[in-house]
Amino acid sequence: MHNTEMNTDAAPDHLAEIEFAQRLHNATPRVYITPALVALNVLVFGIMIATGIAILGGRPDDYLKFGANFGPLTSGGEWWRLATCTFVHAGILHLLFNMWALWDCGRLSERLFGNAWFAAIYLFAGVCGSFASMLWHNETVSVGASGAVFGVFGALLAYTLRQRGSIPPAMMNRLRISTSIFVTYSLFYGFAASGIDNAAHLGGLAAGFLMGCIGARPLEAQARAAGHTRRIALAVLIAAVALPSAAHFAPDTSRVYREALALQKAIDAFVADERKLSTAFESMAKRARDSKGDDKSVLTDLRQNLLPAWDEAVTRLSAVELDAHAPLRRDYDILLRYAQARRDMTAALADFLDAGTPASRQNFLDKRAATETALQEYRERQAKK
Repeated sequence: MHNTEMNTDAAPDHLAEIEFAQRLHNATPRVYITPALVALNVLVFGIMIATGIAILGGRPDDYLKFGANFGPLTSGGEWWRLATCTFVHAGILHLLFNMWALWDCGRLSERLFGNAWFAAIYLFAGVCGSFASMLWHNETVSVGASGAVFGVFGALLAYTLRQRGSIPPAMMNRLRISTSIFVTYSLFYGFAASGIDNAAHLGGLAAGFLMGCIGARPLEAQARAAGHTRRIALAVLIAAVALPSAAHFAPDTSRVYREALALQKAIDAFVADERKLSTAFESMAKRARDSKGDDKSVLTDLRQNLLPAWDEAVTRLSAVELDAHAPLRRDYDILLRYAQARRDMTAALADFLDAGTPASRQNFLDKRAATETALQEYRERQAKK
């Protein structure tokens, strides 16, 4: 008797869910956006692996080539990275977790909101999540679909609040509980663990919830059609205002990044110059030793070849335009001081070989000491990084 009563009580819920499934199918007969998004993410990851990126994760530079989000590049004009980064993942585990979450919640959301509206929710949430990530972690390379996936969960939450009568109560409770648990746990874990971009999660969640509130409609065709144009216009207006406004007020850090690239290029060029000039100097020193005191040819070589070459190397290095408050400004100043000291030491050596006086010898020794001090200071700074 007890079992019969349980089955009788469960029957209405079961029938309601069957009817709900039929209404879902009638509202959105085909689900193709979710599988397409999963397939596109997997395809991008497959191409990354085929180009040599490790399956468990690569370097930030690897992700930048595939459209990762990076504040200095994104705010410098490459705004498309806000969208492309949502299809790039840092390793197979990152991909699998996001795709499982998308597949689990995406199919239901797509049927509830419709194919086109679901695609808009996903894209808008992904871009907003990327924006939030860029503002929060301006100098971090960020990738992944988690902001967009959180947007889908946010839209689901919005639907359960706006359209309580469209979903059977039992299913509504399960959906609300499971969605809330996933979002709460993911956010808590993101704040507790390192390397998880909660900024993208929160930005995507808020954007998805907003779009879900606008786009939530009953499942019946006539009711879904009512106000459809108004909803689209409102969503377009929000996107048209919010995204350009965020781009306008986002800090442009691209100049610092460009200066850092220019500095690194100048440093690489100087290192090559120094290696070449050091080799030439060692050759002169050997020739001086072999000549047994005949320093005329060495002196001529110093003044006509080595000194002009050092002048050019210092000029190229000093031409770098670097902001006074740039993070690498101190390193650059020390390196430039070392380059100038090497040039001055070479000039002092030429003077000593030419004059041979105690004063010229002391001047050379002083310049050599200054060179060694600058070099030691530069090496110590690099060792601390």
